[in-house]
Amino acid sequence: MHYHASEVPEGFSDMSQKIPSLMPVFDYADGHVGADAIDAYERDGVVWLREAFAPDWVELLARGMEIAIHEGVERDEKFNIAGPGEPGFFFYETFMWKRIDQFKRFAFESPAADIACQVMRSQSLIFYFDFMLVKEPGTSQKTPWHYDEAYWPVSGEQICNLWTALDVIPLQTALRFVRGSHRWSDSYRAVHFDPADSYADLPPVPAPPDWDELEGDHELLYASMEPGDCLVFHSRTHHSAPGNSLESTRRRALATHWIGDDIRYNDKPQETDPPYRGEGLVHGGSMACDSFVQVR
Repeated sequence: MHYHASEVPEGFSDMSQKIPSLMPVFDYADGHVGADAIDAYERDGVVWLREAFAPDWVELLARGMEIAIHEGVERDEKFNIAGPGEPGFFFYETFMWKRIDQFKRFAFESPAADIACQVMRSQSLIFYFDFMLVKEPGTSQKTPWHYDEAYWPVSGEQICNLWTALDVIPLQTALRFVRGSHRWSDSYRAVHFDPADSYADLPPVPAPPDWDELEGDHELLYASMEPGDCLVFHSRTHHSAPGNSLESTRRRALATHWIGDDIRYNDKPQETDPPYRGEGLVHGGSMACDSFVQVR
C-alpha cells in the first residue's frame, strides 16, 4: 500500500525536498479504536485519529499551556529556542502534570490512556510523562529528525507518543514521519531540539539523516490535523516538523507518553531527556514508580 498523491500537496513549496503523502485518518468513536487503525499503527509506525478529544479537553489544555508559558517567563530561564533575532517563539517543557492541574486532569481523566492501550494492544499501562510544544507564527526553527526511544532509558516495543493538536495544523506546520521506520534495526543518537545545545555521553552512532533532503525510496507521511485530533506513534518512528511560517496560526500540541506490557527500564549511561529517571528503578525491571504512574 502506498499513500503517494498524484500531485504536489497544497501548501508544499520546497520542491528540493521529498514530497510527503497524506496519511489515512480514522474515526475514534464511542471510545473504540478500530482494527484498521491499529493495523495502520503497526504497519506504518503512526496512526491519525480524528476528533479523539472533545473541545472541552482542548480548551483545558490551552489554559494549562498559558500557565506553563507564564511560569517559564517568571522563572527567568531560557524557554524560547526560536532562532536568534527572529520574531517567533518555540517553547517546550515536560512533566507539567506534576504542578499544573489541567495537565494532570488530561493525563488521568481524558480518553488518552484508553487510546494508548488499544493502539498498542497492551493490558497494562504506565503514564510516562507529558511534553508540550508551542511554535508561534514566525518561528523558523524546525524540530530535527529524531525518534523518541533514543532519548529514553527504556527497552521494548510497547511505548508510544500520543500527540494531540490544539490548533489547525496544515501541511506547512505538520509533523512528518518516515513510514515504517519503527521496524528498522539501525540506531541513531539523540539530537537536541536547541541547536546550541547537546547531550552528554551519547553512544558512538550517527545522528538521524535529514529525511526531507535524502534521496531514496523512503516514504514521508503527514496529517492535516484539526483541534482534538491526535497522532499515536511508536517510539522508534522517525519524525520531524518544520518551523511555523504561517502569519497568524499558532501550532500548539501536547504529547503524552505511554508504556505498555513489554517495556523495561534500561539503565543507559547517556544523558536522557527528560533527565529524571524515576524512583528506585532497576535495570531490566518495571518502569512503574511514583513519577511514572501505573494507570492500568
